[in-house]
Amino acid sequence: MKVRERPPGSGEWWIFINHNGKRKAKKIGRDQEKAERVAAKVEAALTLEDLGFLEKKNIVMPTFGDYAALWLSFIEANRRASTYDRYSKTLDKHILPVFRNRPLDQITRGEIRNFIVEQSKERKPFIFRDILSSVFRYAIDDEVIKANPVSGILKSIATRKLTDTVDPLNDADLNLFLDTARAYFREWYPFFLTAARTGLRLGELLALRWSDISFNHQISTPEGIEERPYLYVSRTYRRKIFTPPKNNKDRKVDISPNLKAVLLEHRICEKKKGLALGLGSEPELVFNREGKVIEQNYIRRVFKRILKKAELRDMKLHGLRHTYASLLLSKGVSPVYVKEQLGHHSIQITVDIYGKWIQSNEAPAVNRLDGETIRNLSATRASK
Repeated sequence: MKVRERPPGSGEWWIFINHNGKRKAKKIGRDQEKAERVAAKVEAALTLEDLGFLEKKNIVMPTFGDYAALWLSFIEANRRASTYDRYSKTLDKHILPVFRNRPLDQITRGEIRNFIVEQSKERKPFIFRDILSSVFRYAIDDEVIKANPVSGILKSIATRKLTDTVDPLNDADLNLFLDTARAYFREWYPFFLTAARTGLRLGELLALRWSDISFNHQISTPEGIEERPYLYVSRTYRRKIFTPPKNNKDRKVDISPNLKAVLLEHRICEKKKGLALGLGSEPELVFNREGKVIEQNYIRRVFKRILKKAELRDMKLHGLRHTYASLLLSKGVSPVYVKEQLGHHSIQITVDIYGKWIQSNEAPAVNRLDGETIRNLSATRASK
C-alpha cells in the first residue's frame, strides 16, 4: 500500500494497492492526510480478509446513478466549469430519468442505441454518447464492469450530420444585422463587429484585453512589408471566472482593416470613459460595462434586441461564429486557415461542421487524369 502525489507537485493524492498479484490505483483528492487514512483502512481490511476474519460478501452491483455521481464529481474537480454545467444538466434532464436506478451490468447496447436514436431527433447525439461512455469507463477503471456497452455505438446509427444543425446568416442578413447595431445600438457595434469578423466565442470576446491586440504587426512577403494586425486569444470568461480557452489552445486571429479602424475608434471612446471613471486610461477589457466584465446573459439580451429590431429570425449569439466560418469558406478560403482562426482541435471538426460551405475554384480535378491521354491522342492524329 502506497500513498503518492501524482504527478509530483500537482497536489493530487492517490493510493496504490498491490495485493495478491492485483494492482489498483485510486485518486483520493487534494488532502494528503485523508489519503493516508484511506490507505490505512484499506490495508487493515485486506489484512483481516487474508487472515479469514472477514467473510467475503456478495458484491452488489452499483447503479448507473451511483457511478454518474462519482464521475460528475471528477468532472467538477478536473474540467472547466462550463463543461461540468453542461454535463450535469444533460444527466439530470435526459439520462438519469432513464438509467438512474439500473445496475450497470444490466444496461444493454440495444437500450443505449434506442435511447440515443430517440434523443438525436431533437438534439445532437454526441453529448449523450460521450457522457454514457465516460460513466461506464469510470466503472471499468474501478473494475466494477469489464466492458463498455457504448463503444462504437454511433457507427451503427444514422444520425444527422453536424452541418445540418448549423444555420448561419448570409451576407445580406449579416450586413443588415451590423447596420442595425451601428444605427440603434452604437455602443455595442464594436463588440458585434468583432464577433462577426473574428469568429471568437462569447467568453473569448468578454475576456479580450487591449494588451491582447496588436494593431501594428507587420510581416515580410515577396511583395514587400504587409500589415497584419491580430488579436491574441489566451483566456475566456464565464460566470465570474477567467480560464484558458477551449482545448487550452491559445491562438492568433487576424483583424480586417475595417475592424481595426472600428476598434481604434472604440479605444478612443474607452480612454474617455476611463478618465471619467478615474482609471487614468482605458479599462483593461476591450468590452466592458463601467470598467467591469460583462456577464454573458446580458450581452445575449442585447443580441436578441438587435435581431428583433432588424426583423431577423431568432438565433443564438454563437450563430455569428458559424456565420464567420461559413462565409469565409463559401468565398474559397482554405479550411486550414478557418480551422486555425476558430481554434478547432482538428481540421476534421471544421470539415464536419462546415463541410457544405467549402468551395473549390479549380477545374474538376478528374480532368487531370485525361491530360496524358489527350496529349497522346493529339500526337497520334498529327502524325496521321
